[in-house]
Amino acid sequence: MSKIYKYFSNDVIELVFQKEGFCGVKCSLPQDYNDPYELFLGMDLNTPADQLAFYNDIISGIPQSPTTCFSKSPIVSPMWAHYANNHTGFVLEFDLDKLQEHFKGNPIWDVTYRDAPSEHLQPILQRAAVLKKPRHSYALQEYVFVESYFAKYDDWKYEQECRFVDIKKVSEKVAGNDILYIPCDLVTSIIIGSKYSKENINLTKEIAKKYELTWYELVIGKSHPKPYIKNESGDVFTFSQSDILIAPHTCDSCSEPLVAESDLCPWCCITEAHKDDAARSNPFRMLSSMGQLDSYMKAMSKIRK
Repeated sequence: MSKIYKYFSNDVIELVFQKEGFCGVKCSLPQDYNDPYELFLGMDLNTPADQLAFYNDIISGIPQSPTTCFSKSPIVSPMWAHYANNHTGFVLEFDLDKLQEHFKGNPIWDVTYRDAPSEHLQPILQRAAVLKKPRHSYALQEYVFVESYFAKYDDWKYEQECRFVDIKKVSEKVAGNDILYIPCDLVTSIIIGSKYSKENINLTKEIAKKYELTWYELVIGKSHPKPYIKNESGDVFTFSQSDILIAPHTCDSCSEPLVAESDLCPWCCITEAHKDDAARSNPFRMLSSMGQLDSYMKAMSKIRK
């Protein structure tokens, strides 16, 4: 069962679940994308000016369909920082197969990331611009549609994005925004951020209970290389490739997931003896005890300048 994820800021949870039995997600038009170069990504700018003009005229006819973006991972730290207000927001997990079935005819496709124009576009454009046949212009517009909606520069690769494009006009206008209402039985879990407001946590649990969602909390650990997840019972999970899975090994002391099979994580392996030895061997402590730490730090600061 494939899953995809949507990141939200902390102030919209009641709006998202405002319509009974549905989860409302906001859509944007291509002209409002974060990356202003997306419509021109597929084009080699060494193309002759007359063909560029033809291309520009063709893309002006591409419909501006409401689009909403998902990620294939719930633990992308830049996404938590940007779209979920520095880990204070939440993520919803969706069943991709059910989404595709429910919204049949609307593409929900992975975004392709590249660092150079598509090698396939140039011959399609040349054929359309030179021969000026409607069928070639149609083929060009079809190709550019996919490029404009489902291709981005490599700089955005960390997002692991897939997109829903509303070509069947199933979204609704609400207060000037295009909202896609997704039945709640297509939502499988809610993951709150590591800095989610404590006073609002109960609301997320109530929503999870009402719609039979699995409730998770994101955790930023000290030893595990990526964020991990806990459920209400305190069970520890990690995200691996495409699934949220129970962590096979956890620290006996702090419960963080372990990269290698062991009883304790590296930090919990530190004993009082280790701490005492570290304190005795710390040269800054020695300088401080002699009243020379401040002067030493100032002198070193001048040298570095």
